[in-house]
Amino acid sequence: MFEAHNRLQVQNDEQRHMLEDRFSKAAEHMTKIPGFLKFTMLRAQDGSHYLVKTLWESEQHFQDWVKSPHFQAAHGGHGPSEQAKVASYDVIY
Repeated sequence: MFEAHNRLQVQNDEQRHMLEDRFSKAAEHMTKIPGFLKFTMLRAQDGSHYLVKTLWESEQHFQDWVKSPHFQAAHGGHGPSEQAKVASYDVIY
């Protein structure tokens, strides 16, 4: 299994509401993506950022999704952001 973490900084309440609304719909759409297993969105207790975690059957499934039209649709028609802080992990246990 493979897990990707994306840290999203937020500047104000408007951004917080937009992210939470957008991601509340993401989990349903992600279930249609090959190799996708789980989606979790965490909000920092101080409200400064979110951590979006996705769990995949393999790193290749994640990479295929990042290159897919589904990814672009979920990200406003854009590919991977240069500003995104994504960390990748192999699941051991």
